[in-house]
Amino acid sequence: MVNLDTNLKSQIEKEVGPLSFALFMRVARNSLGLTQEAFGRKVGFTRANICDIEKGRYAVSPIVAVKVARKTGLPEELALQACLQDLVFKAGSEAKVVVK
Repeated sequence: MVNLDTNLKSQIEKEVGPLSFALFMRVARNSLGLTQEAFGRKVGFTRANICDIEKGRYAVSPIVAVKVARKTGLPEELALQACLQDLVFKAGSEAKVVVK
């Protein structure tokens, strides 16, 4: 059986670099065909909030990561991994986060 979450993460990293929540959010929004404003309404944020998250200016909490995943129907594990990886990189570590 193929693990779609692993394949999606691998494809993202291959095409655009290391997984981050900013990247997860942008790919999620684009895959749904939504503008930042429409995506913001779907997940309960303003367009400016979505822009800040997608540009990496705002780091989200694991609670927000799960909320976004649930409201968009995307894998919670992948959203959490991206969120936690951001926190690890921000701490100055090169450790890789794995969520199972």
